[in-house]
Amino acid sequence: MLRPFLSLVVAAAGTVAGLSLTWFGATGHARSVATQDADPGALVATAAGVLLLGVAALSLAIHWVGVLVVGAIHGLLGLLALAVPLGNPFGGIFSPVFQICGMLTALDPVLGDGSRVFFFSGTALLIGSYLVGAALGVRSRRLADPSGAKAVAVSSALAAVTVLAATALLVVAGGTFVRSVLVMFSYDGGLAALTVIGGVFAGLAGLLLRWSSVGALLAGATVSAAGILFFLAPATMPGSPGDLVWAYGLAMVAGATFVGAAVGGTVRGRDEVPGRADAL
Repeated sequence: MLRPFLSLVVAAAGTVAGLSLTWFGATGHARSVATQDADPGALVATAAGVLLLGVAALSLAIHWVGVLVVGAIHGLLGLLALAVPLGNPFGGIFSPVFQICGMLTALDPVLGDGSRVFFFSGTALLIGSYLVGAALGVRSRRLADPSGAKAVAVSSALAAVTVLAATALLVVAGGTFVRSVLVMFSYDGGLAALTVIGGVFAGLAGLLLRWSSVGALLAGATVSAAGILFFLAPATMPGSPGDLVWAYGLAMVAGATFVGAAVGGTVRGRDEVPGRADAL
């Protein structure tokens, strides 16, 4: 039982610390860009946060329980953020996720702002779905016979496509949705539905780790590179689709999660049946 507990500790601690550092660093970097004042500390905090989130996903190499639990929490809160409109017939904000973000604002405004963009952009749903799929896929791989070359090739190609499709929907649909929520306080069901579809693609990419991690690894590295590029040298104007996703480092967060779980799945997902059930 040590492996499941250790994986849960690593995944939970890496996620909490990683998200906090990313939100603090990204907010500081955005302010430095606006004022044209360099802030190396913000870049260091963001980089450390993204790396910790990658480590949280990498805990799949220890056991699948940790990423399953963390992913399920991400996915549930992310889905609630997208599925539940803000308003209610009696006035005020109804969304439970918005209320949770308000509690974080009471601790620190930066945490509140970062959490709102994280949840309402669909990033939480995307990485949560991917982590749950990865946990189930890798566990299944350890129980199955070795995969054939054709299955590996097909699954790698499909994983790469689904990772990139999920990221594209995150940037375009999720980026537009979060701006409409946080700036206009309006709810667009169509954009929310497209963002949820992005989460479904991410979950499928995670399940495809059952056969191979190569496609998700390569696509995740591509997402990470794009996230770093647009975070350091923004190519989008304020108000355009995806600007908040890039500015808050969420593409880097997604990329690190894709890569971390893919590497963890490779290490943990040897084609073997362990002698003890809790070793799965």
